[in-house]
Amino acid sequence: MTTARTDRDRAARHKQLATIHIAAARLFGDVSQGGDGRAAYEGWLERLSGARSAAALDDDGRQALIAQLRAQGVLASRHAPRVDYPSGKGLTPSGEPRPTPAQWYRIDRLARAKGWDRGLNDPRLAGFVRRTAKVGAPSWLTRRQASRVISGLEHWLGMGKPKRHKRRP
Repeated sequence: MTTARTDRDRAARHKQLATIHIAAARLFGDVSQGGDGRAAYEGWLERLSGARSAAALDDDGRQALIAQLRAQGVLASRHAPRVDYPSGKGLTPSGEPRPTPAQWYRIDRLARAKGWDRGLNDPRLAGFVRRTAKVGAPSWLTRRQASRVISGLEHWLGMGKPKRHKRRP
C-alpha cells in the first residue's frame, strides 16, 4: 500500500514539474542547466515561489505556482474548451481542397498570439480573413487561402522572413 502511494506521489510530482517547465520554456526558451534562459527562469521562479528550482518546491508550492501560472494565462486552464480542428478532407464548393488540420492549428495559434483569445472563432480573425483571403468566414477557406492567411499573420506578428531590398549601386 505504501509503495503504491509513493509511486502515485512520484508520478504527480513529475507531472507538476513538467507543467512548470512547459510554462518556463514558453516564457524563457531553453531553461535546462546552462541554457540561455536559465538565469532569467531562476530569478522569476524565486520571485514567484521563493525557490530557485521547481524541484525544491513541496507539493503545495508546486500546486500554488501552477495555479498562479494558469491565472496569468501562461498555462491553459484545466477547464478551457478543447478545440477540434476541421479534418481538411473533401473539397470546398468551388472544388478546391480544404485547409489541413495543421493549417487550422497554425491559424489558431497565430490568432491567439495576436491576442485574439477566441482563436478560430474570433471576429477579429474573421475580419482579417475577409481582407486577406477575400472570403466571408474562416470556415470557407481553401488550402491556398489558408496559406495566405498564415503568411499574413506571421508577417503581422513579425515572424515572417524579412524583405530583401536590392542594394543601390
